Amino acid sequence: MYDKAQCKILFQIIRVSLFDSDEFEINAEADWKLIYRISREHKIHTILCRGLEKISSKDKIPEKMIGKLEELWQIERAKDAVQKYSIDEILDAFEKDKIDCVPLKGIYMKEFYPDSSLRTMSDLDIFYRQGDEEKVLVSKGYVFDHDGPHHDVYQRKPFMNVEMHHHLTDGDPVAEKYYKDVWTTKVHLKKGYTSIYEFSWEDYYIYMLVHLAKHIKLGGSGIRSIIDIKIFLDKKKEELNWDYVKEELKKLHLSQFEYWMRQLSEVWFGTEKTTPLYDELTEFIVDSGTYGTIKNYHASHVVELGGKNQNLSVGKIRSKLEIIFLPYEGMQEQYLYLEKFPFLLPVAWIQRIFRTIVWRKDKITSTLQSTNIEQDRLEKVKKVMDALELFESD
Repeated sequence: MYDKAQCKILFQIIRVSLFDSDEFEINAEADWKLIYRISREHKIHTILCRGLEKISSKDKIPEKMIGKLEELWQIERAKDAVQKYSIDEILDAFEKDKIDCVPLKGIYMKEFYPDSSLRTMSDLDIFYRQGDEEKVLVSKGYVFDHDGPHHDVYQRKPFMNVEMHHHLTDGDPVAEKYYKDVWTTKVHLKKGYTSIYEFSWEDYYIYMLVHLAKHIKLGGSGIRSIIDIKIFLDKKKEELNWDYVKEELKKLHLSQFEYWMRQLSEVWFGTEKTTPLYDELTEFIVDSGTYGTIKNYHASHVVELGGKNQNLSVGKIRSKLEIIFLPYEGMQEQYLYLEKFPFLLPVAWIQRIFRTIVWRKDKITSTLQSTNIEQDRLEKVKKVMDALELFESD
């Protein structure tokens, strides 16, 4: 999907849309089908639409595409209004029932955009620590959909999804340790409330980076994440306590990661010049879609399993062995007796191998094949991960 020339055009349109950039001459070589596809896969179609509306010369832009984008933006405006009403409704109910909670991610980020509907959001993410949240949500018309190790999901037709997070992070030991005392060290009560908490803007930015780093490790994150960084820093950079931010990022081993993401946002939407490394980062992110891809996940996992020396051959072998001999955390979800008797893990492995041979032979074959990543892709991902230093502390 990545095409350097088309991404350059797309980024120019985003500059016009969000960052008051001067209008530019539409390139006759623009591949509008690809630009449209990238915008949809990265959920930035509303931003593309606004940018095209601000460009005076539209004769080179397909009218059908503009019409479709305008239609999609109208849908997002309606969703945005419902989401705003819904988050206020939920937070008021949690405040009334004394359920401590912190609204997360896009709920706040939306408000930094020129128009909140430009920042699409699939779920309402809320971190909480006590109370009968299910009772409250059911009383508002939500239905419990499924639970998970880190959050539970509730839905209300036609499109409302709420993720109730009982953990801020998804298993990263460094981040887990950092946020161990989150309620007393990283959040504070919102003015005028007794149960609704919020981050300082410094800690909001830090959590934004922690969340982004997780997605990069697990297969990538999209253009929207880099737009968020640029939008946020344009609004808050001058008032942030950067000494505090830098010190906290050191604890999380994210200093280099923050630097490269911040610089990349300026390469795309500011005045920084690109380099071969920024081009590699751009390709990785553009090819990731909004939430990453399986191919990128397997490639980054091979790099991670290669150890501190990031030996790709070792990583390839370990990734295949890991599929057969699933780690304890994954095995525990399938074989519940391991919770009481963890020493029986080898027995569970044997049980799983026999079950797979008998019932799921085709699936294990296809899964093993999905880990066969081209050497060129592995080398590119390794270069990106080396620069970001995301596996340095593992």
